[in-house]
Amino acid sequence: MRDPRAGEITFREWHDRWWDARIVEPRTLRGDASTVKNHVMPHWADWEMRAVTRMDVQSWIRSLVEKGVGAAAIKRAYNLTSSIMRAAVDDDVIALSPCRRIDLPQIAVKPPQWFTTDQAQSILDELPAPWKTMCLLGVYTGLRWGELSGLHRHRIDQRRSRIFVVEVNTKRGIKEYPKSSRSRREVPLPAHVLEALERHIYRLDRDAVVFTTVTKGRAGRLLDDGNWRRQTWWPAVEGARSFDDDGEQQLVPHYPPHSMRHTCASWLVQKGVSLYEVQHLLGHESFQTTQRYAHLQPDAHKAVLGAWERMETPLTIAA
Repeated sequence: MRDPRAGEITFREWHDRWWDARIVEPRTLRGDASTVKNHVMPHWADWEMRAVTRMDVQSWIRSLVEKGVGAAAIKRAYNLTSSIMRAAVDDDVIALSPCRRIDLPQIAVKPPQWFTTDQAQSILDELPAPWKTMCLLGVYTGLRWGELSGLHRHRIDQRRSRIFVVEVNTKRGIKEYPKSSRSRREVPLPAHVLEALERHIYRLDRDAVVFTTVTKGRAGRLLDDGNWRRQTWWPAVEGARSFDDDGEQQLVPHYPPHSMRHTCASWLVQKGVSLYEVQHLLGHESFQTTQRYAHLQPDAHKAVLGAWERMETPLTIAA
């Protein structure tokens, strides 16, 4: 039987107990700690858990909107608060969670940033030799940067022209994806990409990481995302040029390395590969993430255009 006095505990006290019991990745913890500090605790810290109502939560969300907090940040703050409240229900601290049927601001979905073939080629041409293969692999496999920089020699099946994505390079070193994760997957390699990769790895030991630092005196270390962007990626992008449809030379869009992944998905969808196959290739947990590329499908608007063409008496404007 639930002790009605249990709900007298303050939000801060219950949060601290909940936080210490969590099992999440260090990177997630850091992001969550920032969200709690900036958006959750300033409002709820001294509230008694039993005193929080659904309308109090909705009013809190409204106050965050009025302060100009972004929709994504509000959603993360709400999800954390909801998790804290659900745990309180499970532990009989409160009878019912106040986080239910709450209206949240809509998050604007940005279209993926991807390169044309000319733009991608111009970036490859600007890259120093050690990184051409890495970025060629990135464009043709859609691997995340951490997956590229965490790839091991023995995960490359040269006979079947496949890569097994298992390890990922993180701020805290190499880690393996959980066996239940969609991120752990098999990715096919086009013949020309495999050839470039074979030239790169033929001297490497079986258990070696494929792409590591090359600076004299510091060679063979795991790559750091920030350093690699600053020293390798951005100079190549800033030096790259491509030609538009009118033959005019243009700067290449200033997109980050993650755009290699978007480029892979965009090119495949435009060539008629199904969104479900792209989802599996990229290791998306949610199909909604893959649907961002739906507008690039060759027949994306075929039904709409077909309907207009079947109209017997279309509207016209006199010439």
